[in-house]
Amino acid sequence: MTPRTPENTDTLPATEVPGLRSRWELIADELRGDIAAGRFAPGQRLPNEQLLAQRFDVNRHTLRQAMQALVREGFVQVRQGAGTFVRELVLDYALQRRTRLTESVAEAGERAQRELLEHREAEATPWAKDLRVPARSRVIVLTTRASVRGRPVGLTVSAYPLPRFEGLAERVTALGRFTPALQALGVRDYTRAKSVVSARLPTALEADRLARSAAQPVLVVSAIDVDAQGTPIRSGVTLFAADAVQLTVRPDEGAKA
Repeated sequence: MTPRTPENTDTLPATEVPGLRSRWELIADELRGDIAAGRFAPGQRLPNEQLLAQRFDVNRHTLRQAMQALVREGFVQVRQGAGTFVRELVLDYALQRRTRLTESVAEAGERAQRELLEHREAEATPWAKDLRVPARSRVIVLTTRASVRGRPVGLTVSAYPLPRFEGLAERVTALGRFTPALQALGVRDYTRAKSVVSARLPTALEADRLARSAAQPVLVVSAIDVDAQGTPIRSGVTLFAADAVQLTVRPDEGAKA
């Protein structure tokens, strides 16, 4: 009987079995998860091909398919003669009149995914001044997390006045983005009225949600957004992982630098 080794296993690709994902796709998923969870840090060299083939008990051809997928997705890069490394992730986030996370990330050649972690109704008191509403009125508070290459880069808590934004959480969940969700509720466009930047250490929960150490500072952007009539629609705070995001201030279009 032929010994089972990394060089002669996996002779029947899972793609030949209807309904099953291929072995290399599962390997790519696991390595992608390792990177997102920080088990392989940005700039770190991955174990060599032989060690990874042994870890997953597959032949090198199958492993190479998984690595090629991660290269295409931007998770890793191959340096000839040096090995395969986790790509550094440093994004420019532009603070300007029309601040949009998705657009800022796209300019860097990346794609952001945003997930709604939780939503709740609350008294407006902490946000009443920013939103120009009575303290005892109600707001909908949404907590979202933005990720790039599967790695969390930003955590946002936003308050929107009720009843104007009743159903916003459901629309964000359905549409996956805030701009079209707001448009569905009658806000055709919105702009940034104010941004205040600071830094601090995250709480244990914030650090966990950002998949970072609680000893690693975060960038804090407190912001107010307004509609076309200048009425505040959102008061929010975003925590950015300082190792992945750098904030840039850009003049508005048509403004003098």
